[in-house]
Amino acid sequence: MMKILLVGGGTSGHILPALSIAREILRKEPNTQLLYVGSRSMADRELVTQAGFKFVGVPAGKWRRYFDLRNLIDIFVTLIGVITALFVVIFFWPDRVLIKGGYVGVPVGLAAWLLGRKILLHESDTVMGVANRVLAPLSRKICVSFPLEAYEGNRKLSRKLIFTGVPINEEFYNKAIGPISLPLTDKKPVILVIGGSQGAHAINQLIQNTLSQLLLDYQVLHQTGAADYAGLRSWKDSNDYAKDYHPIDFVSNSEMASLIKRSAVIISRAGATTAFEIAAVGRPAILIPLPGSANNHQYANAKYLSDKGAAALLLQSEATPAVLLERLERVVHSDMGKRLAFNIRELTNPSAAERIADELLQ
Repeated sequence: MMKILLVGGGTSGHILPALSIAREILRKEPNTQLLYVGSRSMADRELVTQAGFKFVGVPAGKWRRYFDLRNLIDIFVTLIGVITALFVVIFFWPDRVLIKGGYVGVPVGLAAWLLGRKILLHESDTVMGVANRVLAPLSRKICVSFPLEAYEGNRKLSRKLIFTGVPINEEFYNKAIGPISLPLTDKKPVILVIGGSQGAHAINQLIQNTLSQLLLDYQVLHQTGAADYAGLRSWKDSNDYAKDYHPIDFVSNSEMASLIKRSAVIISRAGATTAFEIAAVGRPAILIPLPGSANNHQYANAKYLSDKGAAALLLQSEATPAVLLERLERVVHSDMGKRLAFNIRELTNPSAAERIADELLQ
């Protein structure tokens, strides 16, 4: 009986793909024992346990790319995490360890390497994250989300790279649209704005400043995140013309699939998991990468997709209401939208979870 340790935490972008891989492993080998190791946050624990998997939290320090005294404290936190992870690995004794990314991967990966366990990494972005760069020399293989040409700068690791794509919820590939509890009409195209679980304040402001124009021609579904939701909801309630504006603070993964399918165009940050969820459905997207994201990975993701004609790139520094309206007009009312949708869908791999599961089970 094979035992596999799944590692990843901190964001749903690390956890949800790992859970898709876990389900695929059990589909192929139902007797496989799985244990998920994440951060000690309750959000990580709830997301994993609600999916039906056993969960263990491990302390992990977060490295900040600027001077901060917390970096010194987090060095000791990571050391404690390595000791904790050693006990987890010894007692579970996995045959394979899959690390999806995120800072929690470092202590677990170091512990697994010290104990001679076989490590497989998965990298979502075109630029490898800090945790995966630390662990790359210790791993057997590195599964990547974009075609290998996107990683030509990593020649030292090229022999380890395998193009698998991003494992995402199967619902994004189904054509059926689930129930949407919003009063939508067929008279106007739907724009979906995705700010991520934490929200994107700059995008939220941009949308709010553009709504008086947007709502003349579009319905706007806006996943705001928690911080800006109350203010945007209040704005909607105080403007009679805003009946086609629908702010939402949180959207589950399955609900997001339905919203993307119902939309004519998506406005979003450029995290890899969200980008490939959009790609699985095949919708044109305007990507506004987060400035200063780790290793500028969001810009690199959006630039790669833009160069392939698979998404429209809009820098946050250039994102004014006038520019946004002009981009939307081109995407919705010309062949550009069809080209973007076709090209981004060509980059998807519906069998990503299966391919990674096969690598683990070999």
